[in-house]
Amino acid sequence: MKTVSVLRQFILGLRHYAGAFSFIRQNGLRRWYGIALVGTLAIMLAVREVLSAGSERASAWLMQAIHTAWGDEPTEWIVQGIEGTAEGLLWLLTLWLQFKFTKFIVLVALSPVFALATDAIAKMIRSEQRAFVEQDWKRSLIRGMRSAVLLVLLEFALSIALFLCCVALPFFVPALGVLTLIFPWLSGLLSIWFYGAASLDYAWEQLGLGASAGLRASWKYRGLALGIGLPFFAAMTIPVLGFVTGPLFGGLLCIVAGLTIASQLQEER
Repeated sequence: MKTVSVLRQFILGLRHYAGAFSFIRQNGLRRWYGIALVGTLAIMLAVREVLSAGSERASAWLMQAIHTAWGDEPTEWIVQGIEGTAEGLLWLLTLWLQFKFTKFIVLVALSPVFALATDAIAKMIRSEQRAFVEQDWKRSLIRGMRSAVLLVLLEFALSIALFLCCVALPFFVPALGVLTLIFPWLSGLLSIWFYGAASLDYAWEQLGLGASAGLRASWKYRGLALGIGLPFFAAMTIPVLGFVTGPLFGGLLCIVAGLTIASQLQEER
């Protein structure tokens, strides 16, 4: 695998993702679809309540500020127009935040579900070939949550740096405007790799690698990370349904793909 090109690793990652469907069916793991779905719905309902409450408070504060500034002057219709516009913008902001943070919610909040699923899947693989190290499920649970938080924070930091370089900098140096054009592509590529790295991290943990060693392994096999992360990214970006399709057809299946790939890598050594 060391001599395999990034492109071939990418194709291998896609193949293992496609094989994850049959792996789940053949090993009687379909119940994890239901578990992931229930966990997703519960978490997203909680997030929706939090964002809605925050939006209502922000709206009330903004309306009060508008009335304080304008009072009951003859231009009341202007105030009403501003209020309507402000409420619409707050609604759009809340909707955008739900879409924007769905990824982070899935990776962090559902990490306990993914960790338990990893333990069950690894046992299936372990019964056929001694590729993985026996792990305590509680340890896997803690490791999964910690790694998910670290990956999310790292991606957030890199995304900010990418934004500053590709969007903020060209604003002051117009000659670098081409960077703004490629920003969406670079941002998407970064997200895809992090999706793959998050999925592979569960597999690296089963091989006994620590969090930092797992991150280095995901970069070493970045083609695999991109190949596994692409379906996850695609599942998460489906309009409206992304928060459901992401965990089911992204997280769960990508974890299966990562575990089967890691098992293959271990057997080849």
